[in-house]
Amino acid sequence: MNIVKLHATTSTNDELKSRFRESVLPHLTAIYSLKQTRGKGQQGAQWVTEDGKNLTFSVLITEGVSDLTPFLINQVVSVSIVEWLKNDLQIQSKIKWPNDILSVNHKLAGILIENSYSGNFLSSSVVGIGLNVNQVEFEGLPKAISLKNITGKEFELEVLLISFLNVLKNNLRDPLKVAQDYNKYLFKYRQVISFESSNAVFNGRVEGTDKDGKLILRVDNELKIYDLKELKWMY
Repeated sequence: MNIVKLHATTSTNDELKSRFRESVLPHLTAIYSLKQTRGKGQQGAQWVTEDGKNLTFSVLITEGVSDLTPFLINQVVSVSIVEWLKNDLQIQSKIKWPNDILSVNHKLAGILIENSYSGNFLSSSVVGIGLNVNQVEFEGLPKAISLKNITGKEFELEVLLISFLNVLKNNLRDPLKVAQDYNKYLFKYRQVISFESSNAVFNGRVEGTDKDGKLILRVDNELKIYDLKELKWMY
């Protein structure tokens, strides 16, 4: 397992992609940084974090990646985080579609996956994860939470990273089996919740996801499919 520690970088995803372009890197190479000046969130959002307090890292996936789909990678990563939190840290969490991990209805982690292709097949995947660890105050972010908020304990960042990477490595050996647990961990699965789409608020029952990772809702007794840019959770 190849782990690189940086004191500062613009974005661990960008740093890992740059290094991978310049040289061959082993499968599951991970870069984590104590400070990110332009950390990335979903749909171009910025990931804001207190320097040195949280685990912001990126992992390179190359082995067997041509047999995977983008959503299958997302499922394996998401389930791995939830299982790791539960089994290693005794913290219960859920996957809020498409890329957040919640604990007690607050955002604990976020995921950003950037894929590269060779023809029609995936050739590599850079998985960026931001996990709130030792930060206790999140100004302007009322729905954020950290491991320290939940447990009252301080954590060693690299110890957390190594233990998570071991879970991810194991789960990547049988991605289809791991993905079967995705709905089990899905936030509000088979529950009715309010959503906003096209400036209208409505209630829908979360029924799961399709093979492309779109969310399936039951609205007025009819199944409807939504892409990530079409829907906002109201919770």
